[in-house]
Amino acid sequence: MLTILANHFFQSRIKQIERTYTDAPVIQEKLYEKLIQQGKNTCFGEKYGFKNLDSYSKFAKVVPLQSYEQIQNYIERTLQGEKNLLWPEKIKWFAQSSGTTGAKSKFIPISNACYHSMHLQGAIDTIAIYLHLNPASRFFSGKALAIGAGKSKKNEYGMNIGLLSGILNERMSLIAKVLRTPDHKTAMLDDFELKMKQMIPQIIRQNIVSFSGIPSWYQVLFSAVQNLTGKEDLSEIWPNMEVFIHGGVSFEPYQKIFNNMFPNANLHYLEVYNASEGFFAFQNDFSDKSLLLMTDHGTFYEFIDIEDINSNAIPLWEVKKGVKYEMIITNNSGLWRYRIGDVVTFTSINPYKILICGRTKHFLNICGEELMVTNADNAIMIACNACNIHVLNYTATAIPPTKDKNAYHQWLIEFKEKPHDIREFQRILDQALCEQNSDYESKRKHNIALDMPEIVIARKNLFNDWLKSKDSSSGQEKIPRLIQNSNLFNELLSLNKLSV
Repeated sequence: MLTILANHFFQSRIKQIERTYTDAPVIQEKLYEKLIQQGKNTCFGEKYGFKNLDSYSKFAKVVPLQSYEQIQNYIERTLQGEKNLLWPEKIKWFAQSSGTTGAKSKFIPISNACYHSMHLQGAIDTIAIYLHLNPASRFFSGKALAIGAGKSKKNEYGMNIGLLSGILNERMSLIAKVLRTPDHKTAMLDDFELKMKQMIPQIIRQNIVSFSGIPSWYQVLFSAVQNLTGKEDLSEIWPNMEVFIHGGVSFEPYQKIFNNMFPNANLHYLEVYNASEGFFAFQNDFSDKSLLLMTDHGTFYEFIDIEDINSNAIPLWEVKKGVKYEMIITNNSGLWRYRIGDVVTFTSINPYKILICGRTKHFLNICGEELMVTNADNAIMIACNACNIHVLNYTATAIPPTKDKNAYHQWLIEFKEKPHDIREFQRILDQALCEQNSDYESKRKHNIALDMPEIVIARKNLFNDWLKSKDSSSGQEKIPRLIQNSNLFNELLSLNKLSV
């Protein structure tokens, strides 16, 4: 009954979402005007003369694209309690995300406007669209299982800093707390192993109908449930489980694992595209993996053709299908023409639907660790200095999880002189990666979702031989430091086995 009532309640929002199918350009233009009006008296708005930017073309001409480093000073001052710098309110919540060249972490401001119109509305819309797609659903007949990070921490100025999932759980309404599991106190625990220990006795006795979050967390949790209960088929524990709402990392490596865990369930999978910077898109068709771009959530979008070096940013209404674009956002947290680093391609223009292609820079992200090249380079340097050796070349890839093993990173390293103790080098490298990247650190803690990296020693001249095989006499071919293409990495491994 509750699900039927909720479905009826959501119908008006479904009509609004369907309006974006045809009216997205108009919605985006009006949103641009609103954002400019709200930001015109901020420090950033006064610097770039927002009061005179009465058209998008002027905005694009006057306001430069922004990286995190370029607005870091504003954010650091906001973290110290200053207001009206990027957005006209005192922002008290900051999502900690993987870092940039000069920092272990970056801190993304989450204004109240952003929280309500993007993060909260995105979650509501996802449920609304799911009930629309599955009218027979009994979504509210049981509990919704959600694993997130622990409670945020206050800095010396009273600002709340934490991982996005923890912040969303912390700010959850009382009604949502009642509908979700585990209990709020357990959900807010920072220690994942303790959280699992306390939550498993709860959830195995409950009628759970849905779960949401990053796939790697659930692989760990559900494997522990299988070991404890002896049930390979989790449908025997949760016979009414009907949907997994997932995001954060590619679901491809995990699809088979969850199919095996719920072999007899008619389990639906629904992907969302949410990040610290906002809630951008969600799947609105079970048979189509592309995601509907949400144009009325408080984000104004721009796009840059990454394969055209002379390309300028264009608004949503000028994009074309099949082109790989870097996505630029302007939002109601004061991120103006901000480069989030994601690459998308449009599969449809009416409505606007996208697929996430990857990042603008090389990275590894098998379970939400978002390991960047700068992190890897710095960690290699630290490990080399500690062991008094030299690395000539290296590359790394992410190995997907299996039923019995977490995901892990495999490193192929050519040493000038091999370490006396390869395990010690491995330990120091892993520790350095944790120090360089907070997301990697959280996934490695107690081997929650990511196991110790594996090191494969490359034979002498492996990488030079590989470059020669690519006919790289021009010097344009470079050693890819972080490889997402498993075929390319396997090619290097095969070449490593050949004696030259």
